[in-house]
Amino acid sequence: MTLRTDFSIRSTPDASTVLSGFIFPDTDLSPDLRQEWKEVFFDSIITEYDARRLYWYLEGQYPDVFCSLVDVLNPWLRDEIDHAHGFSIIYSSYAKISFDEVLLSAELRKSDFSIVESIAVDPLMLLVTLAYDEIIITHVYHRSIEMYDAFESKQLSKWIRKTKQDEVAHFFSFVQKAKEMFPERLHEVSGMLEEIFKMDFEKESYTGTFVLDHNAPDFPIRKDEIQTMIIPAIIKKFSN
Repeated sequence: MTLRTDFSIRSTPDASTVLSGFIFPDTDLSPDLRQEWKEVFFDSIITEYDARRLYWYLEGQYPDVFCSLVDVLNPWLRDEIDHAHGFSIIYSSYAKISFDEVLLSAELRKSDFSIVESIAVDPLMLLVTLAYDEIIITHVYHRSIEMYDAFESKQLSKWIRKTKQDEVAHFFSFVQKAKEMFPERLHEVSGMLEEIFKMDFEKESYTGTFVLDHNAPDFPIRKDEIQTMIIPAIIKKFSN
C-alpha cells in the first residue's frame, strides 16, 4: 500500500501540545451535570474518531472519488484524528478511565455506511455533505466556548477554540474544492443540501459514519436552526 504524504502544514498546534500534562480541573458539578459532561466528551470522541472510518470506506469502496479528493481529505483526516486524540485525553482525565480503555471503547463500535452510498458516488455531493457537517460542528464548538471557559482551564479554553478553527478551515477547504472541480454544477448545491438534511433527520440513530449525526434529542443545535440558518449560509458560501 502506498503511503500518502500529501498533508498540508498544520495551522494549529496539535492535541499533544495543547493538552500536554492535562489534568481535568476540580469542579463542583451536580451528579446530573457531571454525567451530562461525561456524555458530551465521549460523543465528541466518537464523532471525531469516525472520520477515519469514513476515510477508509471511501478509499476502499470509491477509489476514483477518493483519489480526486485526497488533497482535501488528508489534511481533514489528520485534524479529525487529532481532535479524537484530544477529546480522549480530556475524557480519560475527567472520567478517570485509562486512555487505552477510552480508545478501545471508541474502536469496538460498528459502522453502517449504507446511508452514505448515494452520497459517496458523487464527489460534489460528498464535498457538500462534508462541508455541511464541518460547519455544523463549528457552530457546536463555538457555542461550547463559554461552557469550556467556565472550567477555568487555559488548556480547555485553548482546545475548544483550536478545534473550532480547524473545523471552519476544512469547511472552506471543501467549498473551495467543489468550486474548483465543479463550477458548472454549483446550482445543484441547494437541492443537494435539501436531500442531505432530509437524510440526516430521517435516520433514527447515529451509525458511525462521521457525517449525518445530528438527529439526537440532546444535539446542541436544533433542527430548525440547521434548516433556516446554517443551510442558507452554506448555499451563500458556495455561491460567492
